[in-house]
Amino acid sequence: MTIQHRTVDIEAAAKLWRDDLSASQIAKRFGVSRNVIVGLAFRNRGLFPWRGDAGKKTRAPGQAKRARHRERAPELKREPEIPATAYDAERLQSAKHLHHLTAGECCWPLNTGGPYLFCAAETTGRYCRNHHARSLPKTNEGKA
Repeated sequence: MTIQHRTVDIEAAAKLWRDDLSASQIAKRFGVSRNVIVGLAFRNRGLFPWRGDAGKKTRAPGQAKRARHRERAPELKREPEIPATAYDAERLQSAKHLHHLTAGECCWPLNTGGPYLFCAAETTGRYCRNHHARSLPKTNEGKA
């Protein structure tokens, strides 16, 4: 006997549900899958009373899981701001936006607020000679 979505079949399935048969047992009687019965129960909630968590597995008594303690991320240090020089002020007149730079142009940022402008002086590397020298760490020549 296959279940039809007729009122008679739905009520018959609901009666079996109320008699505490599982969705799988009801499905076997009607020759349908368990999901068909679960779908019927979901769509016809008035006829299929909620059973609570009766079918779910419960955890064994014991210690409940605790959330792991998460350490706070370390404070990030701000990079020291590199002060602008007279060379930067001079280059500002021919500066370009990043998306206008081409290969062989210096990509040293000249300002700190948007829109950001870049040096754009001709170079063979990433920075022009002046900005390349400024990008290197200072050496301590006077100390022995």
